[in-house]
Amino acid sequence: MTIAGSKRRVLIVTGHHFAEAPRKVDLHFMADALRAGGDHVDFLACRLSFLSRFLKDGRFAYARQRPLNRWNLVGEGVEEFLWYAPFHPMNLKLPLLNALSAPLFRLYDRLLPKAVMDRMASYTHILIESGPPPLLTRRIRQAAPAARIIYHAADRLKTIRVHPCVEAALAEGIDDYDLIHIMAEAMRADFSDDAPLLYLPHGIAKDSFDRATESPYAAPRNAVSVGDMLFDARVIDILAAAYPDWTFHLFGKKALPSERRANIVVHGEVAFETIVPFIKSADIGLAPYRRSDGADYLSQSSLKMIQYSYCRLPIVAPTFAAGGRDHVCAYDPGDDASIVSSFRHAQTFDRTMIETASIRSWQEAVQLLFDHKDVK
Repeated sequence: MTIAGSKRRVLIVTGHHFAEAPRKVDLHFMADALRAGGDHVDFLACRLSFLSRFLKDGRFAYARQRPLNRWNLVGEGVEEFLWYAPFHPMNLKLPLLNALSAPLFRLYDRLLPKAVMDRMASYTHILIESGPPPLLTRRIRQAAPAARIIYHAADRLKTIRVHPCVEAALAEGIDDYDLIHIMAEAMRADFSDDAPLLYLPHGIAKDSFDRATESPYAAPRNAVSVGDMLFDARVIDILAAAYPDWTFHLFGKKALPSERRANIVVHGEVAFETIVPFIKSADIGLAPYRRSDGADYLSQSSLKMIQYSYCRLPIVAPTFAAGGRDHVCAYDPGDDASIVSSFRHAQTFDRTMIETASIRSWQEAVQLLFDHKDVK
């Protein structure tokens, strides 16, 4: 634990998120909880280079509007460094190209800017998010020998399809981590028996949900889908056609149906506080994940499924993402009748039976994660 009266200095290394963004994810909530306790948080956002111009994830368009390659104060107790490098590791899809590019991408840590390295020794905790950041851990450990380094396994590397050299770097450098934070029991088997694992599901912003007392819906029978990771548009198409008296609300930049219908509302990417009342007042929560290698961990690690559960929503999700929650009405992604049937089941599910006592606030989750020592 931190010494009484002392404050943490935390570095979050991420290849996916910026400190300021309309869509809040786990890292933002964790940073908010840390700052609320008086800690200082720095974000190092990597995976930006000239190659980013050719990607369609929107990160480059956002980053070019911000100061690059220097520390930028974005709020009280939080700074951000958008690292625009000469290159960054990316999956080139073809095995031969990945093999040829691996030696170059393994040099990625050599490019870490001096302004970043100058701060390393000052951090008490460094959180390395899944994605490209494990390529940086060895050099970070050398520069911050006293810091507590946590690998935040938000996703399986295979599922998010990083360059294979990142998987190799994680395996080779596992001893550089003081703690491996997994958000699903299914991920325990991904690491050796002696790895310092902590299974700790996401917290949620309970105060935000508790304050949401007014419904944003103009009519009854509303289903909500939040996020666009592995988004399966086909499921939405099938449900919207089968249930024309229901309205399907989609949140997420890439959460788009294949076919526009009057009962599908596309909200796009909006602020978290805007989404909260839509979740709180919905009748059913949707988690339409498409199949992907090793995606079974999503049943426990999905933040939206935890949020749905806190609001006591029956959840419609594919069978591979349904484990561990009795209120998930599962379907076979390849069976249209199964998809329709699971939604029908959700309509009659007894919401009073959905358990919420085990769901933690972000403040509780952060304390457990950053003060945890006794890993078994």
